Amino acid sequence: MIKTAQARIAATKIGRRISRRKALTRYRRYRPIPRRKRRSRDSRCHLVAFLGNYGAVNRNSPADSSFDPTHTWVIDGGPNLPSLPNNIVPPTLVIAADAGYLHAQSLGVAVDVVVGDFDSLDQKSLPTNNSRLVVEEHPRDKDDSDLALALNFAQKVGARDINIISGGGGRLDHLLISSMLLANEHNIDQRIVTHCGSSRVMALTANKVFDLEDVTGSHVSLVALSSDSRISTEGLRWNLSSDDNFPEFSSLGLSNKILSQPRIEVHQGVFLVIVTSCDL
Repeated sequence: MIKTAQARIAATKIGRRISRRKALTRYRRYRPIPRRKRRSRDSRCHLVAFLGNYGAVNRNSPADSSFDPTHTWVIDGGPNLPSLPNNIVPPTLVIAADAGYLHAQSLGVAVDVVVGDFDSLDQKSLPTNNSRLVVEEHPRDKDDSDLALALNFAQKVGARDINIISGGGGRLDHLLISSMLLANEHNIDQRIVTHCGSSRVMALTANKVFDLEDVTGSHVSLVALSSDSRISTEGLRWNLSSDDNFPEFSSLGLSNKILSQPRIEVHQGVFLVIVTSCDL
């Protein structure tokens, strides 16, 4: 009797719907997705390269008594070949960020240190007869960019005056992060200037000076990177007063014009100052 009743229900329209729903429910049960192992937050140099006669360093001992970091250049490894800026002090220490080594070769600049994960530089491109070349190789799964690692190396050997030579171009996220690096807590207290084509970029805070000699006629843009930022200027077409609150990440300071010897003073907050020569 029970079996007969069940058969009758299954034969009805409602019974067929119930059967289909149960079948679909069973079919749509997803298998559990295995949990992926998270990569370590440790971005230290896990692999130290011994290539031919290279010197080698690790995170705990990057210093070398032969380094003179008085005027340090960092050659960025972007896709475009940079140009050497005019009126720049010759380097006493040159650090290449990954493929920046190839750019340095093209520019005729001798490199002392190569830092990076070698994703864009074939290690075979490095000479095998240079016992003074220091190579610091990092894993590709890391938290810091090659440029950040190069700046970190520079500061660990005592560099306080650093010029970044960049060709720009490539991915927008790389360009933005490279500029933001100037203003992070590790770099903001140093004098670090990025040279990219006809432009110079520096992060400014209170009591920090940006050398702006011989720039009359150039364009200058000011970008506030923090809230409640205040800045005052002289010598510009549209001067700013410290009494005015400068909105963060706004276009208020975009493309001003330098009419005479400028004076830019940050009273509060952090600013990016971008000076571009008047021929652009």
